[in-house]
Amino acid sequence: MVTERADSEVLGASSARTRLVLSISRMTVHNGPGIRTLILFKGCPLRCLWCSTPESQSARQEIAVFPEKCIHCDECLAACPAGAIRLNENSVSVDRTACDGCGKCVSACNAEAFRLFGRPMTVAELVAEARKDAIAFKHSRGGVTLSGGEPLLQPEFTVALVRALADTGISVGVDTCGYVPRATIERVLPYVDFFLWDVKLVNERRHRFLTGVSNRRILGNLRLVSQRGVPVYVRIPLIPAYTDREEDLEAACRLVQGLASVVEVDLLPVHHLGRARYLSLGRDYPIEGVPLIPEAVLMEKKRLVESRGLTCNIVG
Repeated sequence: MVTERADSEVLGASSARTRLVLSISRMTVHNGPGIRTLILFKGCPLRCLWCSTPESQSARQEIAVFPEKCIHCDECLAACPAGAIRLNENSVSVDRTACDGCGKCVSACNAEAFRLFGRPMTVAELVAEARKDAIAFKHSRGGVTLSGGEPLLQPEFTVALVRALADTGISVGVDTCGYVPRATIERVLPYVDFFLWDVKLVNERRHRFLTGVSNRRILGNLRLVSQRGVPVYVRIPLIPAYTDREEDLEAACRLVQGLASVVEVDLLPVHHLGRARYLSLGRDYPIEGVPLIPEAVLMEKKRLVESRGLTCNIVG
């Protein structure tokens, strides 16, 4: 079971002038309409058992380690001010209790055995990056999608960013878990063209058990957005033994049927692309052994959603 965190941690540093960015991916086509630039931020209020991006969970910088690349040159030992590097003849590791994520080991390592997850960027820097893809946006009716982690964790930063993008004429989409204060949703609504909204589970008790938080705030915010007429793409993860039961999908369909602005339901089948990331962070992979879902079964679930009068796609 995942434990629930206090709102102070969930909100993050709302007055920060920068936000830690994990990556910027260009020319993506599965994160909203048209060709989109996807900006991934660090920091998430949920701890989903099946999370495929563990590096996005913490709001702090983190060091990833790839021991197979280490050439045992010892440069990292001298560079680390916290003495957090552990090096022996067979491997290299980081003492996570001592590491402060400064990244000096990354700069010192010529073999790229270390990687720093998260770099601070300003609103101006992110807008400049987005404008590089303006031609692609124009011809495909695309834009920028903010994701993570949770892109709405730092309200002041997020409002400034979505406003700046909108003022530049760039379409803005937000991929959110929805677990943020209602006031944050209200503030970004004037600048957001659509939401990709995660609905992990409708059952509140099981949602809390598997993600660490209640879904009441999430579903309340989802209803608010739909009432305001903002287009929503509802995304449902399909994780065998956790979220793929027929009763769970039926409950999600009933929820969506009551929302006026839903464009489609996207089913996200389990994959194991995040396993290496867990290992690089010195963490156990929590869904080891969970099987992939056969194509025929995915088609059955898609037909179930469509039989409820909803448009459905399988993403991933």
